[in-house]
Amino acid sequence: MKPTGNSDWFSVQAELVKKTVSTMPAHFQVNYKDATKNNHETLTVCSSEVFYVPKRLVTDFIDLVDLVGDMDLHYKVAVPMFFLSMDSPQNFDPVLGSMVYKRKSASFNTSSSLYSAKAPAVHPWSISSEQDFIKLVQQMAEGDPLLMELV
Repeated sequence: MKPTGNSDWFSVQAELVKKTVSTMPAHFQVNYKDATKNNHETLTVCSSEVFYVPKRLVTDFIDLVDLVGDMDLHYKVAVPMFFLSMDSPQNFDPVLGSMVYKRKSASFNTSSSLYSAKAPAVHPWSISSEQDFIKLVQQMAEGDPLLMELV
């Protein structure tokens, strides 16, 4: 999204992203700037409710979260900034290429019944309870056995 003006929510968030990126260690700044070099005037927004942070990036993720501190940076903006800072988009799973769009049906009891390890992203998606989340992680573990350590 391209922020417009100085007072709208997106412009405020864009300024907070710039401020946060400027305080990051150099290698995170380089990753972020490389990932956004063609879109330096845009703001990446993601409204997902579930994020998977690979084990090798957990420490980096924690360090980046600590940089935000008590800033009013919204998670819809902060999380994409973290991922773009931690790793190159070339290494991201091409999840959108295998996304499954299904309409909710009476035959589906929960959102987790829509999930498939063959198509790791499902829209619409919502997790309404801790039990749904545990079922989701168990199903995701079919594609990534290391996730079973979480449940």
